[in-house]
Amino acid sequence: MQVPRPTLEILERTRQGEALDPADVTALADAWNVGAASDAQMSAWCATAGLRGVSPEAALALATALLGGGDRLELASLGPTADIRSTGGVGDSALVFAASATAASLGVIVASTGNRGMSHTGGILDALEAIPGMRPELTLEEYVLQARNFGIVIAEAGDTLVPGERRLADLRESTATSSGDALVAVSAAVRGISGGSANLIVGIPGGSGALVPDATHAAIAGDLIGHIGSAWYRAVRVFPDVRSEPLAGVSGHALEIAAAASVLRGDGDQALRERVIQLADAAADAAGVVPGAAAALDDGRALATAERWVGAQGGDPAVLTDATLLVQSLLQQEIVASSAGRIEAVDAGVVGLATRWLGAGRLDPDQVIDPAVGVEVVVHPGDEVQQGDVLGVIHASDSWLADRAIDMLADAWVIAGA
Repeated sequence: MQVPRPTLEILERTRQGEALDPADVTALADAWNVGAASDAQMSAWCATAGLRGVSPEAALALATALLGGGDRLELASLGPTADIRSTGGVGDSALVFAASATAASLGVIVASTGNRGMSHTGGILDALEAIPGMRPELTLEEYVLQARNFGIVIAEAGDTLVPGERRLADLRESTATSSGDALVAVSAAVRGISGGSANLIVGIPGGSGALVPDATHAAIAGDLIGHIGSAWYRAVRVFPDVRSEPLAGVSGHALEIAAAASVLRGDGDQALRERVIQLADAAADAAGVVPGAAAALDDGRALATAERWVGAQGGDPAVLTDATLLVQSLLQQEIVASSAGRIEAVDAGVVGLATRWLGAGRLDPDQVIDPAVGVEVVVHPGDEVQQGDVLGVIHASDSWLADRAIDMLADAWVIAGA
């Protein structure tokens, strides 16, 4: 086997586009884990790897190094297990929340370590904090007991569960290196594997509102997740989904929980409902449980499961039937059409960036998330509008932030004929 190269040479070769031996990637990750390689060096590698990509073997080497740097769980003894997650997309916390609860209502034990928001996309752990009392951080013991006793847990599980992945996520967020097929895939795979579920069900949104730009990159990320998962004896099913607007038409933590709750009550956004059924049934099928997500949504089982889950994890389950109990923004401000025409697209990326600016994401590592703020899309592609019609609603904490978000969203709605 080749002797691993020094960190600086690894960086130079990555920048030049040379294929790296997996041993080099392992050496870099191990050196960074113990402090022999700096955060600056790791962020430089992430930036180059995000632009140039890395081989499946190198991605597996990075994932293996991260998994070897801390604890990980194996929950097969509990029964049929699955982890449902997204690689990162505007509005996707609604999907993860509702699909996880629906799969659990079918008899799948859903255990997921979740994730925090990255760049302009939200994270399910941040969204859970929009529910009064909800605990998104548990000890390892609490995480396992929650899965065993209630059949569903989504939480950050202790300080020792793959700490390197968390450090890497924070580093990527603070250095604007969140995107890139390999880095996105490694993060999703490591999180899923470490959480202990035997089956990984991964939604991979593509487009401006996601961490991968298009269908081609979503497919590459999906293949990488499958490659890493199979090496760690996980069954992986991936579901790419390129879209032209935020899923469920909302961006912001409380808004996404409300959208998920609406679907769990048997109505809500149709596109979100269809994706929930797709992922929940995939989780059931992979785990050897009879699918039936549509029926579980319609007969109330999915909602009842979500209520038990939220209550068991410290939250107020009443929010799922009364959205006014979720944290509320201080003000709402409408975005209106400047001209008449037909809506061709809603730029999810712009919506996500405005939501982040409003306070739902982190512009610096120490920023406190505001779960109440966000953007609600009122008109969608294909709709006809007149000048002055309401396109969307901004939920903000003060008028200055709302005005700034309106400026950012000026071109988010693409109107044909304008």
